[in-house]
Amino acid sequence: GQQQMAELVASAIADGRHLVVQAGTGTGKTLAYLVPAIEADARVVVATATKALQDQLATKDLPFLAEHVGRDFDWAVLKGRSNYVCLQRLREMSAGTEGQLELETMALTTKVEIKRLAEWSGTTSTGDIAELDWTPSDNAWRAVSVGSDECPGADRCPLGDPCFAEQARRRAAAADVIVVNTHLYGLNVASGGAILPDHDVVVFDEAHVLEDIMSDTVGVEIAPGRFTALSGIVRRILDDPRLVGSIAEIAEGLRDALTPHVGNRLSTPLPDSVQEVLTDARLRLGRANETLVAIDTKNEDAKQRRLRAQTMTGRAIEQLDIAIEGREGYVAFVSGSRDAPRLEVAPLDVGPAMTEGVWSQRTAILTSATIPSSLAARVGIAPDSVDVADVGSPFDYEQHSMLYCAMHLPNPNSEGFRAAVHDELEALITAAGGRTLALFTSWRSMDEAAEALRERIDLPI
Repeated sequence: GQQQMAELVASAIADGRHLVVQAGTGTGKTLAYLVPAIEADARVVVATATKALQDQLATKDLPFLAEHVGRDFDWAVLKGRSNYVCLQRLREMSAGTEGQLELETMALTTKVEIKRLAEWSGTTSTGDIAELDWTPSDNAWRAVSVGSDECPGADRCPLGDPCFAEQARRRAAAADVIVVNTHLYGLNVASGGAILPDHDVVVFDEAHVLEDIMSDTVGVEIAPGRFTALSGIVRRILDDPRLVGSIAEIAEGLRDALTPHVGNRLSTPLPDSVQEVLTDARLRLGRANETLVAIDTKNEDAKQRRLRAQTMTGRAIEQLDIAIEGREGYVAFVSGSRDAPRLEVAPLDVGPAMTEGVWSQRTAILTSATIPSSLAARVGIAPDSVDVADVGSPFDYEQHSMLYCAMHLPNPNSEGFRAAVHDELEALITAAGGRTLALFTSWRSMDEAAEALRERIDLPI
């Protein structure tokens, strides 16, 4: 299967045709697409669904190939900006009155972690959080990093040249193989190719999630937490409790407006309760932006605080405008939970954006252990430009596994369903002598089953 897939990938690259290839777990998909891509002497971007797979490619698969493939090539890993420590933020935290005031508001453990991160920044070559041998708290990492919505860019930052995120971009620009996550690739499509260097081939690993991730990145997401974070960013430069508080208040108003609609699609135009909160938020951010623009300072650190606040405010305004105007071909819905609802405005069809940003520009390889038969059509690949294949699996499932459907269980909506599931699990776990993985679609179901079975089975759960 691995050899067959490698030959298919080589042919696809040579002929300039897209390829959708299903390869079961254990096939060795990574080498099956990397070897022919490297041999083709093409610039390749590999987009993975998880950072773990990114790190595996960078620390295991690509070094292995560099040693054995018999061809010189360079590779680089490029992640979202928030994965790298920000040197400018560190400088602000360690110097100046504002930085000291910001530190004073933090817990002692957070201060200690920030100090460790500052020391590490002087020894690391990448600034990538994945390089740490310990896990900083969210508060500590947020204090020393910036997201893409906040960063004003290398040209406007005094530390833009040594910036770890910019160094990663420069390495990527010179590399033959660039490893990114699919979310970042989606942002590249949405920005018209502004994030990644030009490339000949893109490989989407774990391609079964491609449509969802592209929908997220090409669309807009507005959550209460965005305004809580924005009020904190603005507070770093503006000593105006009323204005800062007005931004923070947006979060509560948005949460109240979205909670009744969790799990539902919204009408167009949006319901009055939601539209009113978004319009009010737009006005509040407009006032905040005017105040930020009016700040005149010669202090470089203060300028950077102002620029980041302006950048994040401006991008929030752009997204609010998209949500308020109700774009044709887009659908609005509320995802998340009642405690943390999110308004999402996503395209009904990602095909046009993908055609313009990917399929018409380069050869694409889409692979996963399981791929829906309709995937190519759903992401907009023209039928006459793609080959679809299944190279099978190295595992003999027929001889080594059994599929059992408990058809006698009551309807999941019935009152006795969970008790029946607990009885069924007890029987299966006992029959297997433990050695069981039970998967649930909700935390509540999982917790109830674990609690019930601990009393009935003499095995650790």
